[in-house]
Amino acid sequence: MSIVTPIISVLRSPVQFGAFCFLLFVSAMLYVGFLLNNYYQQQERQTLQQQLSQYHHQLDTKLAYVGHLLYSIDAYLDDGFKMDLFNQVAQSQLPGGDVELRLEMYRIIKPEQVQSIEVLQRQLGFFDYTVRLQGQISTHYLTLMNVAPLADYGHTMGDSLAFSDAQIDMLYEHQSLMAVNWSHQDKWTLLLQRPDHQGASSVLGLSFELPILLEGLFGHIYQTSQQHLRVYTDQQELFNSDWQNNYDLAHRDVGANQTIDFYGQKLTLQLYSHKQLSPSLLENRHLMIVGFLTVACLCAWLVWMQLRYLVSRNNVINKIVIERTTSLAQANDRLSIESDKRLAALQQQISAERKYKSLFLNSSEGLFVLDAHGQLVDANPAFRRLLLGNENQQLGAYLSQYIVDDEFAKQWQKIIDHKSRHDELEWLAQVESADSIWLRQTGSWLHGPGGTLYEGRVTDITQLKLFNEQLKYKAQHDSLTDLLNRQTFLGLVEACRNASAKQYVLLYIDLDRFKLINDTLGHLAGDRLLVEFATRMRILLGSFSDIARLGGDEFAVLIELDKLPMPLEGMLEDILVEVRKPFVYQQQSHSISGSVGVRRFTVPCVNYEAEKLLHDADIAMYEAKKRGKNCYYIYSSAIACEASRKLRIERALHDIDCDGELSLQFQPIYCCEGRRLRGFEALLRWHSTELGFVSPAEFIPIAEECAKINMLGQWVFKNAVSFMHECGENDLFMSVNVSPLQIQSGSFVPWLIELFSHNQVEPGQFKIELTESAMMMTEDSLVEPLEQLHELGFGIYIDDFGTGFSSLARLNALPVTGLKIDRAFIEGIENMGSARQLIEAICAIAKSFDLVVTAEGIETPEQLAVLSKLHCQQSQGYLMSKPLARGSAVSLVIQVNSAPYLELVT
Repeated sequence: MSIVTPIISVLRSPVQFGAFCFLLFVSAMLYVGFLLNNYYQQQERQTLQQQLSQYHHQLDTKLAYVGHLLYSIDAYLDDGFKMDLFNQVAQSQLPGGDVELRLEMYRIIKPEQVQSIEVLQRQLGFFDYTVRLQGQISTHYLTLMNVAPLADYGHTMGDSLAFSDAQIDMLYEHQSLMAVNWSHQDKWTLLLQRPDHQGASSVLGLSFELPILLEGLFGHIYQTSQQHLRVYTDQQELFNSDWQNNYDLAHRDVGANQTIDFYGQKLTLQLYSHKQLSPSLLENRHLMIVGFLTVACLCAWLVWMQLRYLVSRNNVINKIVIERTTSLAQANDRLSIESDKRLAALQQQISAERKYKSLFLNSSEGLFVLDAHGQLVDANPAFRRLLLGNENQQLGAYLSQYIVDDEFAKQWQKIIDHKSRHDELEWLAQVESADSIWLRQTGSWLHGPGGTLYEGRVTDITQLKLFNEQLKYKAQHDSLTDLLNRQTFLGLVEACRNASAKQYVLLYIDLDRFKLINDTLGHLAGDRLLVEFATRMRILLGSFSDIARLGGDEFAVLIELDKLPMPLEGMLEDILVEVRKPFVYQQQSHSISGSVGVRRFTVPCVNYEAEKLLHDADIAMYEAKKRGKNCYYIYSSAIACEASRKLRIERALHDIDCDGELSLQFQPIYCCEGRRLRGFEALLRWHSTELGFVSPAEFIPIAEECAKINMLGQWVFKNAVSFMHECGENDLFMSVNVSPLQIQSGSFVPWLIELFSHNQVEPGQFKIELTESAMMMTEDSLVEPLEQLHELGFGIYIDDFGTGFSSLARLNALPVTGLKIDRAFIEGIENMGSARQLIEAICAIAKSFDLVVTAEGIETPEQLAVLSKLHCQQSQGYLMSKPLARGSAVSLVIQVNSAPYLELVT
């Protein structure tokens, strides 16, 4: 039923039925075209196959003739025949054919038989006979022993062809003819096995040029039939009638294809028709079939279009008749529908009034109606309970009587006067039964024939207001200390910047040793300390300032100077006193200190944003920490410039070109008398393209902070090793200053070992210098790497000895080999005083520990004379030489080699 129904609907529609017939006709025409194409294609293939069979027969007949000729010659030749008989048979049987044949006698030999065969043949009269082994290396070779006619082909005697075991088996076991092709030649030979002669296998053969034979048979094909023939084997192409390769037959579709078995060799014949090679539009059957089908389909399409036109015209006439018939019925229906609509509208109006009354009375929201003057005309019970306190309270009051805020009362009166529209309103209402509530009001004016009314709705949002205020308070305050948070505090500072003619003080407070409390007693103790500190600050400063916790143990205070009840310095001292007061945790008392940074500013302040002012106070706080903590520091432009320069140096270190900006200077180190050169101290110099000359005392600490000290240290060592390698003096040493951070890094010692392993410099020629204060501060982490370097042969020197702090026990625990006395102790040693006594004490300590002592900063002969009498083995200073560039230092080494003692000028 489901299939029959669509078919019936199609047959009832003339247009659909015509389209179906058109598609059916087109399909039939396409099928007829397909059958015609297959028929003509099959006819062409049969014709080509018949013609190719004729060519196949001609070639097969010719090749069979050669085979029969070989059999007949073999019959003439008996066992042990003479050479004269061989030549007579060749002269009688070979001439007269249309292809040039030659009779040949072969032997199958092994490579070791070559010499004996050549001797035998020469004894038979072939004096220049030589076996020529060709092709790949094989165990057997087919060797030409005799050929007739000898005059034409005698030069080919001795030619050999590699003969496989499989070919020998085929020739002897099957005892049939075999065709072989000589490599890289057109020569083909038909072989027939002969009885063995004189212990060797003999083979009779007829040789000819197969391509010449094919040319004689098929060279006229294209002229006679306009067809092309191609003959080839698996290894080569034997014949191609398209000898100019006009059609590239090897890559064309084949019209007909057959294979001939030429005594073990397969010859393939391919025939190409003229239509394949030079197709013509007039002879193209595909084009004719397509044209015929196109004309047939076009005629069918015209018939179908005419049918569609007639059907369409009939449908238009029927449609006009139906429309005019139905228009009369529609006019009658409209009258009844209009009367029904009026009745339904009246019923809906009555129902809507009932629903509105029900909603008005039962709504949980306060609904009310005002007249044009804002007086209450009507209100539902929810409104009466909300504002009047009683559902039975009489109306007549004005809504503005319940508004608490005078500003909003004025705004509401403007709305009443102008009867203007308004958005959602929120206002505080005075309720007769309670204190006050927050209301959200919406409503609109209704203009009608009876006058203007205002219909409104109010909702109690008191709890929502309280919740939003709490959220706002939490968003602006720190959750732990209940102080202002960083964002709110910055907003206050930003607002103060735009005030008029006032002075403010911004304090940045950091708690010293807070991390120690937090790490040892736990985060709960740290939180208790922060809360206690916030309470103290609120008691001390809360009445005239804004206090905020910026994060961690950092706080900020904003104070207007006019409101400050005491001098600023006194208030800062009070803050430090409050910080130092002990706080109790788990019945134990703990104390900390604080560092305060102070930033004054006058408003209006348009040049500095709030973040910049807070950053300046932070810089001042860090300056207070540098000065020993537990103090305050007032911001000045000097520390701002210092911080800015430090940042510029750090940026320049990140972008530094070591080879282009860094350089080493070498200050000579002499013996105690200042005359014999003992070594050099490598001094790093930096000439920045942006900053100019930067002192090592300035950029070395910054490099340690920004993790660039390893890069600088490696550059210094590479160039120092290169300098020592250039000098080539094993008696000289090089002192290099090293930061403890380099030694503490796990990669420094392995890198240093690898550097010295690739250069012809001994570790014993290098002394590593570390400052006394840095060595003692990080003693525990330096012992193991220093001992490793000491075992490798490096000398370990304490630089600036006496300027830091150390003990003899620590000095004994470290693998130290020498001390360097700072220049500060050298001044005044020529006089008998405390400076000289201190130097004598240092030299005595070094002598007891068997340490090498080097004095720095020697500028006068008197200082050198005093040091030469003490336990001071080495000296350096401007008296002997200033720091030298690399070229000057190398020249000094060359000069010392010729005159090893320096004459001092006094």
